[in-house]
Amino acid sequence: MRVNTKLLPNSNFGWFCFGICVTATTIKIGNKIPGIYATLFLFQLLFFCLIIILPPKLTKYFHHRIPWLILASFLFLLFADTNQTLSQKLPKHFFRDFLKQELSRSPLSPFESRIVMGLVTGSTKEIPKDFKELAKESGILHLFAASGLHLGIFIGSIQFFGNLIFSKHRWLSILLSLGFGFMYLYVLNFPVSFVRAYLFAFLTLVSSLFYRKIAVSDLLIISSATIALFCYSDFLSIGFLLSFSAVFGIFYLKPSLDQMFFKSNKSFLKENLTLTTVCSLCTFPVLVYFFHSYSFGGIWINYCLVPLAGILLPSLYLTLLLQSFLPSSLSLLLSDWIWIPASYLLSLFLKLFQSLSNFERAYKEWKIETTPLFVISLFLILILWALHRYNLNHNKITNRLILSVLFLFFPFSFWHEDTGSQPILTQSGKGYFTITLENKMYLYGICPPHKRISLPNSIHPIKQILFESESCLQTVLRLQKKEKIKDVIFFETQVSPFIRQFENQGFKIQSSLRLGNDLTKDVTLFRFDGNPKEVNSLLRALKGSETFNSLQKWKGILVLDFPPWKKKEAKEWITYQKLLGISNAWKIIIVEDQFEISLFHYLTNPNLL
Repeated sequence: MRVNTKLLPNSNFGWFCFGICVTATTIKIGNKIPGIYATLFLFQLLFFCLIIILPPKLTKYFHHRIPWLILASFLFLLFADTNQTLSQKLPKHFFRDFLKQELSRSPLSPFESRIVMGLVTGSTKEIPKDFKELAKESGILHLFAASGLHLGIFIGSIQFFGNLIFSKHRWLSILLSLGFGFMYLYVLNFPVSFVRAYLFAFLTLVSSLFYRKIAVSDLLIISSATIALFCYSDFLSIGFLLSFSAVFGIFYLKPSLDQMFFKSNKSFLKENLTLTTVCSLCTFPVLVYFFHSYSFGGIWINYCLVPLAGILLPSLYLTLLLQSFLPSSLSLLLSDWIWIPASYLLSLFLKLFQSLSNFERAYKEWKIETTPLFVISLFLILILWALHRYNLNHNKITNRLILSVLFLFFPFSFWHEDTGSQPILTQSGKGYFTITLENKMYLYGICPPHKRISLPNSIHPIKQILFESESCLQTVLRLQKKEKIKDVIFFETQVSPFIRQFENQGFKIQSSLRLGNDLTKDVTLFRFDGNPKEVNSLLRALKGSETFNSLQKWKGILVLDFPPWKKKEAKEWITYQKLLGISNAWKIIIVEDQFEISLFHYLTNPNLL
């Protein structure tokens, strides 16, 4: 007996949405290919003619479904807005202001208030930077990003109370939960993972009203097509891939793992273990492919913290709702009492997180190509799906073999050693950043007077400092004296009045090249602060570096670190890149207050370029 976990859609509408997904994926991947739209139109015509010409016996299974696929593809090409640009979805201002006002009336500390803001709004910008880095290395950053977990808990909580109130009118409870769920989606400004979760809830609950059960494949494909049609910029984004890969593991792999791992045991601990394992496995290829990093300790940290988050979030929602309905006079008297359960759960969550993360995060960053790990993880996912799809997971020997490979995969990946060295972004801020490469530290930009730059904790002791601004003279002298570094190189773009002092300190002067010209044999990285006097020298350096580096894998990166009042001008450099004489071999990055995607990822992962 086969288990019904098909990848292709079951319904005609599912095939219609499948056509949208196929077309949107083709355009997304081949958007830089000239004539991609004309090619797709021609392919549709040829495909339609082929279906008509072929004998009916060969197309018997598809002849009712292919027309839906072709029609969807044609309509998508005509009406979809494929010129959308990906932008960060921040919560609505009035919602953030409302939360800040309510939290100011709570007994929580400023740090706890920021954590609550991050949990409720699903925005990592709300949490402290150090805590954000710790959460990333612990693998629980998704708890502070707008994910399906938040919306699922929110809608589930409302439906629980709705079923108690409208016990004889279940449809009212469903409409209430979907209505408030859409409001939550709106105030968070439609993040892609929230949109996916809401579409899942909407399709599942509405189909249950008509006593229908929607197929898993249709659920995934219809949701993907809706995002592709209305939020094309989010389609196939990193958030999209992480969200859908996790639910793919829950729908398609978890039943297979449940059959192989303590089949007769139905306890919560076992269910949570299989759920965490499949989500970790299915998100592994995405994280490794795009970020070259993974938190192996995050598997067991999520195992412990996600269930607690499922209790903490409803308590926060309920507490904020109760406090918002209280008059100001009563709020001051009752606020401490109202916040007792939520405050206790929050303290428990933070204490447990601190203990677990300090014990072992097992965060790993690979500095070389991770294709083998990517391929092996995809192969494991395919095997687990095939075992369940074709009902092959009842043989004890096969089950033990697959489980052994699965549970050995994560230690093997963790101990997979790097064979090469790549630049690592160690410190960053507005106006400066530092990069470490083996025993060298590159100091880009102007050293801030209020920040004390130090040497990074690296495997290889720093023996050489390279810098480009005379404002860093005091910093470099301090580091040279403290760490006893003899090899220091100053890249002089303009004649400096401190040149004699540089020479007296034993600094080497480099005036023919810019800092970062020979960062590695595959990467050249320049920084430009918008100084109009240096535009010509910068353009000459870009062309000279491109001419000198003719390797196929070579990438040029130009970091624009303009002052805030020149932000518009920085964007114009990207818009008019070719008019400025800068070829497509250069990737232009605009630096804001922080690097949202670490510069290290741009340097080590060519897929982001």
